[in-house]
Amino acid sequence: VNLGSAIDCTADIGGIRVNFGGVTISFVANSGRCSTGATVKIGDACVFNGSTHVIGALTPGVGVTVGRDCLFASGITLRGSSHHGLWDKESGILLNREEGLHIGDHVWVGGQVQLLNKAEVASGSVIAARSIVNKSFSEEDVLLAGTPAEVRRTGIKWTNEFPADNGEFPRGE
Repeated sequence: VNLGSAIDCTADIGGIRVNFGGVTISFVANSGRCSTGATVKIGDACVFNGSTHVIGALTPGVGVTVGRDCLFASGITLRGSSHHGLWDKESGILLNREEGLHIGDHVWVGGQVQLLNKAEVASGSVIAARSIVNKSFSEEDVLLAGTPAEVRRTGIKWTNEFPADNGEFPRGE
């Protein structure tokens, strides 16, 4: 955990397993401002198989949350901060307000996935490799894929074990 740019920020890490690579949690600084009162929470029983970087928000009370029993491949970034302001020129409205990001329980995150500010992935879902998630997906048990990610299949179920019969015999609930 890198708290070099953090004021009153919290990182709550449950009982996780890191097989190799590592998990880096950091907070940000920009234009003389440091993350203040931001949170990062990772639930119990998550498994990390390679490098994952979790970046907290600048804005107080904005969090990055990861549920229980999630599986992470390598080269993943969870970015709770936009880091820079994007404004509508005419109205002056900030277009990329920090809202953090949320990953539900039992989510499988494929290699080199980027989860950005405002991303939400519901429980039981899978995010295909190299996808970019930049919005909310509230339906559970879906396959997300693409740049930007979209729902490619609904009603899925995943397990940590690959079947010895290579799927020759269907599995029920």
